[in-house]
Amino acid sequence: MPPIMRLMEYEPLPTRPSRSSRTAPQGRRLLRWTWPVLLALVVGAVAGVGVAAAIHVPRVEALASTYTPRLVTQLYDRNGHSFATFARERRVMLKESEMPQIMENAVLASEDANFFRHGGIDAMGIARAAMTDLKHGRVVEGASTISMQLARSLFLSRERIWKRKIEEAFLAVELEKNYSKPQILTLYLNLVNLGHGNYGVEAASRYYFDKPAAKLTLPEAAMLAGIIPAPSRYSPYRTPDTVLKQRDRVLRRMLEEKFITQDQYRQAVATPLLPAPQQAEESFAPYFAEDIRKYLETTYGATELYERGLQVQTTLDTQIQRAAETAIHSGLLKLDHRRGWRGPIATLDAASLETQTLPTWTQGKPAVGRWYQGVVLDSGPKEARVKIGKEIYTLGPDGIAWTNRKQPSDLLKRGAVAWFRLEVPQPKEAAAKPGDKTKATATPPAATAASASAPLRLMLEQQPLMEGAAIVIEHQTGAVRAMVGGWDFDRNRFNRATQARRQVGSSFKPFVYGAALEAGWTPADTLLDAPTAFTGADGRLSYRPENYYHKHYGIVTLRRALEQSINVPAVKLLDLITGKRVVDFAHRCGIQTPLPTWPSIALGSADLVPMEVAAAYATIANQGTHIEPYTIEKVTTPDGQVLTPPHFPATYSSTTPAVAYVLTHMMEGVVDHGTAYAIHDLPIDIAGKTGTTDDFSDAWFVGFTPRYTILTWVGYDVKKSLGAGMSGAVAALPMWRTIAERGLADGWLQKDETFQVPPGVAFKDIEYYSGLLGGQGTRTLKEAFVAGTEPNRQYNPQWSTIASLPWYQQKAFYIPKEGEHMPGKDGQGAGPQPPPSPGPQDAPAEEPPPP
Repeated sequence: MPPIMRLMEYEPLPTRPSRSSRTAPQGRRLLRWTWPVLLALVVGAVAGVGVAAAIHVPRVEALASTYTPRLVTQLYDRNGHSFATFARERRVMLKESEMPQIMENAVLASEDANFFRHGGIDAMGIARAAMTDLKHGRVVEGASTISMQLARSLFLSRERIWKRKIEEAFLAVELEKNYSKPQILTLYLNLVNLGHGNYGVEAASRYYFDKPAAKLTLPEAAMLAGIIPAPSRYSPYRTPDTVLKQRDRVLRRMLEEKFITQDQYRQAVATPLLPAPQQAEESFAPYFAEDIRKYLETTYGATELYERGLQVQTTLDTQIQRAAETAIHSGLLKLDHRRGWRGPIATLDAASLETQTLPTWTQGKPAVGRWYQGVVLDSGPKEARVKIGKEIYTLGPDGIAWTNRKQPSDLLKRGAVAWFRLEVPQPKEAAAKPGDKTKATATPPAATAASASAPLRLMLEQQPLMEGAAIVIEHQTGAVRAMVGGWDFDRNRFNRATQARRQVGSSFKPFVYGAALEAGWTPADTLLDAPTAFTGADGRLSYRPENYYHKHYGIVTLRRALEQSINVPAVKLLDLITGKRVVDFAHRCGIQTPLPTWPSIALGSADLVPMEVAAAYATIANQGTHIEPYTIEKVTTPDGQVLTPPHFPATYSSTTPAVAYVLTHMMEGVVDHGTAYAIHDLPIDIAGKTGTTDDFSDAWFVGFTPRYTILTWVGYDVKKSLGAGMSGAVAALPMWRTIAERGLADGWLQKDETFQVPPGVAFKDIEYYSGLLGGQGTRTLKEAFVAGTEPNRQYNPQWSTIASLPWYQQKAFYIPKEGEHMPGKDGQGAGPQPPPSPGPQDAPAEEPPPP
């Protein structure tokens, strides 16, 4: 029978004695003493009935089968290391055997010393609390047992009303009936709020002390126990003095309850309060994690995502991701520094500088390598004093070298707010290179050690206005190993790697040449680069493409036209093989955006998503087999139930391995002596293509090695020019190089790795400019051909003379292809078919020439 019903049972009153046995005065006296008892019984019965009707007690016995604590969803990289979490409450559950005894003792002494002696409600504790509260004239000590607190956490709201308090007591008794004391204590310690979003002692121990609960010391366990009464007020970072008093109170209670000795108590209270320094949380791979979060919420719902502790195995490689983030951040900084100092981000009232606080200031000293907003206290010709948090640093000439100003006072006045970072000067170091450490760079151990003995150098910084993106795909599996969607996830969560649609420029040209190879063309075939008009979208000869330098090169091979990114031959090639064939090839490779068949598509007039561009290049790199990029390997519940089985991405053949290899071989030339010449010295086979739009609003480089396809992009969110000359080779290629250099150093790119030659490919020594079989004394290269398409004409020395002629004179020696648009009124050329090209003017048409 429920306790509330037992309160209603009572014995009937005994029958009154007869009047004859007592006098009237005696009867009246008896009535005067008994009527209060009768009234109390009646009121108690009525109250019992009312309480029974008002109180609803949940089914505690079903807790074991129905209750699931709010757990943390974890994202794991390919090596099983957690890199991101999603939860409403930060919690890590411990088993009963894993709960440290020192933590249990601290909580028992502080919260419920009679825990193992009461049945859920501590009458002695209630009396003690009442006496303490009366003594102080206010509520200073509660009477809730651990069982009552657990009942409140599991079943009830936190509103302070009589109904909740009674329910709490009843539920505590029911908990004690259904579960053992150790079970109740373990569950309590896993659920209790310990401040700063941490629930349970394991999560709190990792947050406050950067170690698991099993390694807590006595003072640390006491500090955690002291936070329990008011986790929102007791913060070792905001109110350390108050938390210290709370810790010592817990230690005193542990001594009184004989959990510790007098010597242990003295040593513990003498220990300073030493929580781990908390910087603003640095998220790792935030754009990658956010893409997965959106998928999980769409697929499983918000409750499953934030409360059920999903375990998500992803494709992320932390080494590659770190290389990509460093490349984008440092590259954007260098580009931004070229544009000069824009000025402070704000100016504060000079009268209140000493008391100002800024959003990026955190507890403890600023960390080496991270960015902080600072307030300039004063500025002079030689140095400026800058306040960051509670510290004051000196900004000298070295810290402003990138601005091309010599005096800090030329840039910053008193009250100015700007971005700064700290670095450790190296011995005999030259002027610091701006942007070497970025906002996302963690403090290396060596730098941390050095900072304790060497003075830190303050560096002036500014956030770039332009944005960047990077993607790394393992093309043989489709696994996305790295993804960077912008400069700073906190500044803007828009993922430019998967959400932006940007004009691709000349990075689209490989799809034109790939389609031509399928149609029977070879790298040695030639076209005439000359002013030409093509049929535009209006149905008229209105489209007249221009080359990068507004000059033309005459007769060029397909290889050279791609290497130097010459525009007119690319448009001619599309026109000859048809735009429909080019669009079909691009779609088969992995471009999903609908594309027009207009001539301008050859030069990348379409707006494409970087991820689809990277996926299409990965198809070429994977010898014509397309594998859909993916980021999630498997999703399971905390108990191992598989929700999403191991991933098998969509795979299909896009083109033949021979065509894909010949195209790859042509794209290697872009690196060896074309627009991507700046990375030709890297000791690994690389193929790729730069991309630049007409107004320099988008800069691309998409390149691949035998194992990885890597894309880098730079541009503004609101389309505008990056600046004159900011081509793909200038803006995007250096970031690509940084990633590759890091890969070679870390080992995920293998030195001297080469592309494998598939069956169906033949090689011939070809004279570079003419595309004919090479002869003695000529510049030759070993050209790849789809077997059966090799040239059979031998090079003639007369081509060196023809190659030196301007394009309009070379025209006489060129026989147009069938249907080829030609300059001139008749649209035809004259003379033999030899295909020379102008050697003395070997400069790229899209990018600045290689050194």
